Amino acid sequence: MEKEQKRGLQTVHRAISLLNCFTLEETELSLTEISEKIKLPKSTTSRIVETLIDSDMLQRNEHNFKYKLGYNLFILGRVAEHSNDIIRVASPIMRKLRDQSGESVSLYKIVGDKRVCIERFMSNQAVSHNVLVGTKLELDIGSAGKAMLAFQDEHFIETIINNQLTKAKRDWLVSEINKVKKSYLASSFDERGAGVNAISSPIFSMSGNVSFALCLSGPSLRFSEESMEKWSKWVKEGAKEISKLVGCEMQSTY
Repeated sequence: MEKEQKRGLQTVHRAISLLNCFTLEETELSLTEISEKIKLPKSTTSRIVETLIDSDMLQRNEHNFKYKLGYNLFILGRVAEHSNDIIRVASPIMRKLRDQSGESVSLYKIVGDKRVCIERFMSNQAVSHNVLVGTKLELDIGSAGKAMLAFQDEHFIETIINNQLTKAKRDWLVSEINKVKKSYLASSFDERGAGVNAISSPIFSMSGNVSFALCLSGPSLRFSEESMEKWSKWVKEGAKEISKLVGCEMQSTY
């Protein structure tokens, strides 16, 4: 009985590993590519793939014989989205901030040592900066990453800092983190790409931890000193309001 349970758990873990192979950069994969990524024989991989196809977790592209995520995962994703309190709470505030500023507004979450965009409201302007939901980015580059990184435990912060290639980059990141801790605001100018600026503020949970950040981003040509001052205030107020709505005691943070 115990062996059967272990085999069952192993199969589940393998199926999860297989599904995690698909990313925004690699939406379709061949059987060989999947087999190499999860480090299993093609025969074993094929059996898992067929099971996932039967449950509509995977689909086969009949034109190139590659595989992609199935419609059932899309449905489950929508269910997860609607059951996620932070997205439900943040969305009206994000929409208002987008409409006030005219710029794109995103919500980021820490996942491991990266950050992932979990919601965004795109600017309606012809020239804008937009990030796709599901995009995974570094924590040490960009305002949203720095806004969250500054409020992690010291060991986590030190690990990220020590991974920097040069002393100059380490010193710069330490300086940025210290600024965020004092102001609850992070900014970035051309850090992730030329001509793109952003402002972010951390979102605190009921327990006072930070796993999310609110971000406003757009072309640098529209980030005047006057706009920066106004938008920084709005972003910080928005993050503070979201924090309050998810149960954070504001007196202990902002």
